[in-house]
Amino acid sequence: MSIKATLHPFLKDGVEIQMDVEGKTVSECIKSILKVHPDMEKKMFDKHGKLKGYIEILVNGQGIGTNELAYKLNDGDSMSILVFLSGG
Repeated sequence: MSIKATLHPFLKDGVEIQMDVEGKTVSECIKSILKVHPDMEKKMFDKHGKLKGYIEILVNGQGIGTNELAYKLNDGDSMSILVFLSGG
């Protein structure tokens, strides 16, 4: 299945990345992304393999709630990996 993925600039040196990935779930698609961009893993996951709190996954522009990694995708879906940053 082909999924269009958009990755927030924070994950890759300030550059938004768009790429086609393969996978039936969000987790499988992220694994495909990390094969090409392994340096993103530390920015996305904690030491226990859970998504960091500032990462949000959207599918077709909609939030997918809890258990994001197991979310099932359909051929042609779009997936966005957003990063919520704050400062003061």
